[in-house]
Amino acid sequence: DEWRQTGVVEGSRKLTFVDANGRLKPGFLDTLTREVGKDEPLVLICRTGNRTDVLARHLVEKMGYSRVYNVRDGITRWIGDGRPVSRG
Repeated sequence: DEWRQTGVVEGSRKLTFVDANGRLKPGFLDTLTREVGKDEPLVLICRTGNRTDVLARHLVEKMGYSRVYNVRDGITRWIGDGRPVSRG
């Protein structure tokens, strides 16, 4: 639902980390590890950056990812700074 409300960063891949109740979505980590190598840059963004901060820490500390970046203050700040989003 958030994507429909805010739009997304152009060119991003839409992978949902948690469901509407805040629970880890089944299959998320499997999909992520299949699509993104542990040494590839990975930029995470959510509405305010809180959920993706938790995910970023987990990916680095528990799963061995080395180039994980969390967009501080999320898409809310992104939009507030006048950066473009795509509604597609």
